[in-house]
Amino acid sequence: MILRQIVVPAFVLIVALTLTGCGNTKPEAIPASGKVLFNKTTPPVGALVVFHPVDPDLEKRIGGKPFGKVKDDGTFTLTTYTENDGAPEGEYGVTIDWRVSPRAGKLNLGGEDSGEDRTGGGISKLKPKYGNPQQPFTRVTVKKGDANQFTFDVD
Repeated sequence: MILRQIVVPAFVLIVALTLTGCGNTKPEAIPASGKVLFNKTTPPVGALVVFHPVDPDLEKRIGGKPFGKVKDDGTFTLTTYTENDGAPEGEYGVTIDWRVSPRAGKLNLGGEDSGEDRTGGGISKLKPKYGNPQQPFTRVTVKKGDANQFTFDVD
């Protein structure tokens, strides 16, 4: 009888831990934000800031990449799981993509020197080095207990 009182609860606990995926939980998002300025003066409103995890396993565990959109004042707040929740601890390569809609401004028939992105995303306003995920222009570390405030000047 005593053996049954010990074995059955232990078995139930082991099964419960197995079914919940013990150890497969997503890492906690830590508040992380920052500011982006174009030519040290102008906020690139609407630019997309993406933090690419250096560790591919981290990207798999979080199911993507933390990102934020630049607001009117140049600030952004990262989102990983829910809006503005931040990013998990880790090292990240950073890219910034700022595009102008092909419909904004002049009519352009896509000539040789149009600068237009043929994927339909519009014309990039930043140098290509800022938007290359294979070679991010800088690396940063998000760490619990740190301010995790990042400033980027782009051109």
